[in-house]
Amino acid sequence: MKKLIVASLAMFAFAACNNSSNTPSEINETTASSDVENVGGQKDEHGCLTSAGETWSQLKQSCIQVFNEGIRLNPIENNGNTTIIAFILWKDDSTQVEVFLPEKNTTIVLDKKADKIFESETIKWDANEGVLSLDGKPTYKF
Repeated sequence: MKKLIVASLAMFAFAACNNSSNTPSEINETTASSDVENVGGQKDEHGCLTSAGETWSQLKQSCIQVFNEGIRLNPIENNGNTTIIAFILWKDDSTQVEVFLPEKNTTIVLDKKADKIFESETIKWDANEGVLSLDGKPTYKF
């Protein structure tokens, strides 16, 4: 009886090993090609991985994770809403800053106008005070 059970198990194991018609190299190639198509998630028009929190920086001319490289600015008035934050990124030579606003799809580059004061037509970053003003109203603070 033991011989019958051992023989049955051996035949079952042998049949299971020969079940696949693909060779190991064919399986690896199939797996590798499907992995390449799925890795990384969605990319934006600049090739930034949005699922990894990457955003295109005009100043750096590359994809960055602004929450790792920028300075976080909190809203001055919360009004009971969820906290919506902004970020400032300094150019290496400190002549410009890039503003990342939550309500904008693009960033805004501000030029240096005075000592630690950066402006565009509607946005002003006062690095002395740590305040970002939109349309003349202080909106975010460091």
